[in-house]
Amino acid sequence: MTEGLGQVLLVIILLGPGLFLWGVLVAARKPRDGGSKWIGGVMMFLSASFMGFLYWAYNLLFSSSYAKGRVLRLRGRARVARRALGEGWVDGVVPEVAGLTPWQRTVLGEAWRYSASLEHASVPAFAKLSLKLTALGAPSELIEACHLAALDEVRHARRCFALARAYAGLPWTAGAIPELGQQRPQPPSPEAGDDWARLVRGSLLDGCLGEGVASRVASEGASRASDPVVRETLSVIAEDEARHAELAWDVIAFALERGGGKAKQALRQSLEALEAQRTPALPRIPGVDEDFLARNGVLPQAELGQLMEECIQRTRTRAAALVGTSVRLAS
Repeated sequence: MTEGLGQVLLVIILLGPGLFLWGVLVAARKPRDGGSKWIGGVMMFLSASFMGFLYWAYNLLFSSSYAKGRVLRLRGRARVARRALGEGWVDGVVPEVAGLTPWQRTVLGEAWRYSASLEHASVPAFAKLSLKLTALGAPSELIEACHLAALDEVRHARRCFALARAYAGLPWTAGAIPELGQQRPQPPSPEAGDDWARLVRGSLLDGCLGEGVASRVASEGASRASDPVVRETLSVIAEDEARHAELAWDVIAFALERGGGKAKQALRQSLEALEAQRTPALPRIPGVDEDFLARNGVLPQAELGQLMEECIQRTRTRAAALVGTSVRLAS
């Protein structure tokens, strides 16, 4: 049944482009009347609308509230692995899918696949953080914590890919991240202010706030999820992401101790950037209501916004206290 669903989804994905090309061919004919052109135009319009809907749904799911790990940023842009089918990133768990419609399974499968890609990208993100901290002379405890966090993300990615495969009926796995191989980073030096600024800003926004929010969202999602596999998955992610957020605070403490005034100034500037961190307003997904999403671990929009605001306030208060203490000590 799972393989059959996967084949149906592939047919649906290919239907739009195929119908569009068919419409072009029909419209290009030279009939005795204008019927073919009219029919071809209708076919192209319907196929374009269909593909537009898929694109909208695809991007909508990318903004879903499923737990996400540390962002992999390359040349200022977030990166994830390419879509791929195969083995290598799965732990074998299977959630209950009986009673779900094909569209509901598609929604959940795509959401978990995207979450898996973000969790997978967090593995090299923590590796990059480890390299940066090593170059800046960080203590062994921070380096060890980075690698342990990367191993957490490996487990998260495997579990999320397993859920995506079970829901979608397709053997999703992690593809390549070619941009990662194209990077030519220059080792930072402790004397360079930009290195400390990037470290502090990334730790505050992606670590303290981002992973703090991910932990809260996963925890709340676990409390709503009816499936035991989903509930256990989100519970583990919530605990791990909370620990990763604390690691980010430890990194900031190290930066304030070693980076001096440049690190303190970077933290003050990063506090201003917190105001721009908001949960995007998500339109309703056709055929999937909030109760269904909540039963599958996805929080309603209003609660997501509330959690984000609470985490921003907590992050701002804690970071401001660090800067204030550092400033008084410096004076």
